[in-house]
Amino acid sequence: MHPVLRVPELQGLEKNIYETLVRRGGNGLSQAKIIQLLELAPSSQSSVSRALAKLGAAGLVEKSGTTRDASFSLTAEAKWFAIPGHLRPQVKYDPDRFGSYDPNVAPWLDPASHALMSESVGKGSLELDPSTYTREIAERFLIEMSWASSALEGNTYSLPETEALIKYAEVAGGKSEIEVQMILNHKQAIGWVIDNIATVEIAPETVMRLHAMLMRTLVRQNNLGAVRRDPVSITTSSYVPSSDHTELSMGLSELCWKASTAKDPFEASFALLAGIAYLQPFIDGNKRTGRLLSNIPLLKAGLPPISFIGVGRAAYGIGMTTWYELADTSHLGKAIAEGYAITAPSYLVATTTKRVPRSVEIRMRRRLDDAVAEYLSQAVASPDLMPSDFARAAFRELEGEDLDVIVQSFADIIAAINELNCVAYGVAPDLVEKYHRVKPGGGAHVGP
Repeated sequence: MHPVLRVPELQGLEKNIYETLVRRGGNGLSQAKIIQLLELAPSSQSSVSRALAKLGAAGLVEKSGTTRDASFSLTAEAKWFAIPGHLRPQVKYDPDRFGSYDPNVAPWLDPASHALMSESVGKGSLELDPSTYTREIAERFLIEMSWASSALEGNTYSLPETEALIKYAEVAGGKSEIEVQMILNHKQAIGWVIDNIATVEIAPETVMRLHAMLMRTLVRQNNLGAVRRDPVSITTSSYVPSSDHTELSMGLSELCWKASTAKDPFEASFALLAGIAYLQPFIDGNKRTGRLLSNIPLLKAGLPPISFIGVGRAAYGIGMTTWYELADTSHLGKAIAEGYAITAPSYLVATTTKRVPRSVEIRMRRRLDDAVAEYLSQAVASPDLMPSDFARAAFRELEGEDLDVIVQSFADIIAAINELNCVAYGVAPDLVEKYHRVKPGGGAHVGP
């Protein structure tokens, strides 16, 4: 946890000491001076010592000097963030952040965050081509990210209200038109990514298209998907993005090219998330564009998406600020990785329990039923008959992918058939029982 995130948790003496140091510019104070400023009795020295030790452990206070002459001051991070963003020294855009970035040699995603994201999916993966990415999983991602990404922008819609808006066009009472439009824009943009994941590329044109969909009616028409020519400011930070249209265009091209060359999808994802936020290529909507863009490398690699549910708003904000102003990506990486660790496993579980039928399976439904019964009957007499060989002969009029799909589907049915689920294929249980007796390795048994 970033030290500044601990500040709201401070209470009692610890809070009073911290605030005293802030008022004194974070500079070193002796323990005696702290006691004097807080108007405490000399006997409170042990309590102050314990409070200072806790502040030190939290990363907010550091000690210098010997025990007798020790002084206590705010840490560099605490001192930096003790000053409001608009009063901190300005940090101007640095094009070298992109120029010196090499995703395969010096990644932005720190090792600990990368390890957490990798461990969250283990060896599991999703097959996200249009024929295997289930409607339920796509819909869930669409709803969850529409809500979470909008919430990070201050949208007050709840998750159930977002679901009702997306699925049933039910507008929640008391919400602004901007909030409604923000969620509906997310719906369109996320749906476009899912529909085009097999062919979409990490390129400036893709980023511009996403921005246009995400910011529809929320910015002027001439700013939709257009690299800006006007200055922007970040109200919570002292970072000053570039206002040079050419520099922004070049930065966007360089970021996309480097992210597309990343061998690791987690690094590519994080680079796009952090890079778009830093570059600020658009007049508004940069972070939400980066959030959606960051999912493309993951989806193309067959990994669960980042829905941003579980990403703490405060941690995310601190992570962005330390990246903007201090060129430190570790806090942003930690916030993203911790959120991903919450949701990624559930996407994997959901994917393994759901399946979408191929069109050829629907067309051949009756033929499949007949073929299952015929194969089981023949296999009772000829146990060496392989399901795939039988299916290729039974459906020989099919060609190419359709034949491959039917053969695989048929083999899966035979491998899992038992005396209970056989009813789905119109097969008598006693035939399945006979099949298992002669070919015990050929299917799934029921009972001991």
